[in-house]
Amino acid sequence: MKISGAINSVKNNFTKYIAKGVGAGALGLVAYDSHVIGKLQSDVYAKSGDADACMNAYSNTQYLTSPSMTTSKVKNALFNWEVESNVRHFVNSAIGYFAGFGSMLVDNVVPFGLGLGALLGKGKFSKGSAIGLGIYSVVKIIKDGFGFGHYNDLNRKY
Repeated sequence: MKISGAINSVKNNFTKYIAKGVGAGALGLVAYDSHVIGKLQSDVYAKSGDADACMNAYSNTQYLTSPSMTTSKVKNALFNWEVESNVRHFVNSAIGYFAGFGSMLVDNVVPFGLGLGALLGKGKFSKGSAIGLGIYSVVKIIKDGFGFGHYNDLNRKY
C-alpha cells in the first residue's frame, strides 16, 4: 500500500520533478561555465599583475637620483624581493577568479534566473520558469549553435 502511494505521488507530481530537475541542470551548467571562466581569468589577471609589478620594480632599478652604492643595493634587493614574492600572485589570482566568475554569472543572468525560478519556485511559477528555460535553450542553440541570426564579418556571402 505504501509503495503504490509513493508511485501515485510521483505520477501526480511528475511535471514538478521535471521542472526542478531542469532548474538544477541549468544552475549546474551556469556554475560550470562561471567556474571555467573564473579559472581562466584568474590566471590572466594574476600573471598580468605580476608582470606589471616586476616591470615597475625593474624600471625603478634603472636610475639613481644621486650616485650611491647603498641606494643601488637597496633598489636591487627590493627588485629581487618583488620578483620572488608570490603573495601578489595568490591575491591577484583570487581577485581574477571572482571577477571572471561574476562576469560569467552576469553574462548568463537569464538562464540563471530561470533556473533559480524553476528550482525554487512553486507550482505554476516553477513550471513556467522551466518552460521559459526550454525556450531560451532552443533559441540559444539555434542562434549560437547553428549560427543563425548572427552577422559574421569573416564569412560574408558577397
